[in-house]
Amino acid sequence: MAEKEQAAEVAEKEEKQEESVKAKPSNELKVVIILKDSRVMLGVQSPDCDPVYTTLKGTLAAALKRVPKLVEEAKQKWSASPLNPNANLPKPEPTPARTPAAAKKPTGQPSFF
Repeated sequence: MAEKEQAAEVAEKEEKQEESVKAKPSNELKVVIILKDSRVMLGVQSPDCDPVYTTLKGTLAAALKRVPKLVEEAKQKWSASPLNPNANLPKPEPTPARTPAAAKKPTGQPSFF
């Protein structure tokens, strides 16, 4: 009996841990800055969310000033919809069925001319 009670308690604790993990929003955030000449590409990504990118002209200092605003925009977008919607692409039309060509019957003698 004591073993069953311990097993039940362990299972209950595991369920509570799983619920608390699911309930907590991820605080992990990745910011990407790519500089090329006077162009800057900024990106923000969080687990289980699509990344948000923007481009601008300027220096690293200008890019760093823009990061907090981009992070806020990304969080607002993710709170509304963390993932972009799936594309509703039309299904391709089925290709017509091909009938195999009739196999040639081998001739008794090879034809040289």
